[in-house]
Amino acid sequence: MRVYVGALRPVAAGLLAGLMVLGAAQPAAAAPRRAEQWYLDELRIDRAHQISTGRGVVVGVVDTGVDAGHPDLRGRVLRGASTRDAGDGRRDPAGHGTHMAGIIAANGAGVDGIAPDAQILPIRKPPGGSFTPEDSATGIRMAVDGGAKVINLSYGSAGAVDEGEVAAVRYALERDVVVVSAVGNVRQLGPDVTAPANIPGVIAVTGTSRGGGFWNGSAQGPEAVIAAPGDEVYNIGRDRGYGWGDGTSDSSAIVSGVAALIRSKYPKLSAPDVINRIIRTARDAGPPGRDPRFGFGRIDPVAALTADVPSVSANPLLGAAAASPSAAAPPAAAEDDNFDVTKYGDRGGPTDQQVMVVGIGIAVALVVLLALVGFLIWNRRRHRRDLARAGDIPDEVLDRMGDGGHGPPVPVGHPATPPSGYAQPGAHPAPGAHPQSGQHPQPTPYAHPGPYAHPGPGAYPPPAQGQQSPPGQNPWAPPPTSPGPTPPDTPR
Repeated sequence: MRVYVGALRPVAAGLLAGLMVLGAAQPAAAAPRRAEQWYLDELRIDRAHQISTGRGVVVGVVDTGVDAGHPDLRGRVLRGASTRDAGDGRRDPAGHGTHMAGIIAANGAGVDGIAPDAQILPIRKPPGGSFTPEDSATGIRMAVDGGAKVINLSYGSAGAVDEGEVAAVRYALERDVVVVSAVGNVRQLGPDVTAPANIPGVIAVTGTSRGGGFWNGSAQGPEAVIAAPGDEVYNIGRDRGYGWGDGTSDSSAIVSGVAALIRSKYPKLSAPDVINRIIRTARDAGPPGRDPRFGFGRIDPVAALTADVPSVSANPLLGAAAASPSAAAPPAAAEDDNFDVTKYGDRGGPTDQQVMVVGIGIAVALVVLLALVGFLIWNRRRHRRDLARAGDIPDEVLDRMGDGGHGPPVPVGHPATPPSGYAQPGAHPAPGAHPQSGQHPQPTPYAHPGPYAHPGPGAYPPPAQGQQSPPGQNPWAPPPTSPGPTPPDTPR
């Protein structure tokens, strides 16, 4: 029995209605789906796309078919074939093959693929338990004959290796095709590397999690060649939707996409050289050299596209070269040798949970700000009322007070002078007035000289013509309101 080694989880249908009222969170919730594709940032795919996008390369996807009508795959899916009938492989009720095709070549309408300009050749085979080693062998041969230069096999079976499947893999390798396969998932097929990944010459791919650690759901073994993200890989799925995939199926599709980038960048490079470039530029992880979990290391698309890697005459995964750890020694000219994959974790953008938290925080901050403004307004009005009661200012006068500090307008029926105890702005204290405790009388400023000087607003009229003011007295000062001690002479 053959099992697809990747489980696709459905996308959540919506958010809680109560949180949707937060206006601040709504625009961020509509962020591009690219933000969910954390693995693209760990792989520095944006940088890799400046070098290659996979144009001109056909990737065969032997799987449950591919939905050619999905918006993210329009223009990317060729007419393929079916191992059991006359179909062309361009429909996929199960969604698994469409998810793999999206990881490889999604065009960016909703999500990005590893090689967005590559073309997909779908080879449809029966899903589930009805899939046999014969179907696998037939599908591999169909992909080779259909012109694929890279073949992705995101399925596996435990037990003895089928000779027909081995012959089909050899058929592909002899025709300069790169064959990539998932090693299998522990919960489905056990801890050991399954077929066809354990066939010599195949790039057997294990899974990693965010930050580059080994994904605990991945199978492992001495046949492991390379490791790639396999935990919560977000891309397109069934029913023309989107979803997360968990499994080495996703890891295999990522490596197939990188192989397409290399074959597009170096169109004259042979399949053995493509494989050699992938394993020699891998970032070593786990024990030094090749190990059962990471193989030769984590895949590094940018280094694989830019490093100076010597040519080989045979597939490095066959014969003595396959067992030699030196085959994975990084070349001297590999770019960014100090690259730390953990620095690139989850930088595509905010997740829905992060957006929700930020939105709630913004909403709370706005509520607090509005409450503070309301309190300040209320406190100001209360203070003004207290002053009004203390100074016996009518409420209607207080309500018409200006904000410029010029005092209240004088309504009809009220005296022109302010109530006792409130000095008119700009006026001087009258002789005999007692300053408040702790205060000192202010000096009288010099009057503006000349015949064109005018008293300011609220000032008292000048003395009548011919009337002389007593020596030392300000002619513009108001008459004393009550007898009292004479303030000190104003300095002049």
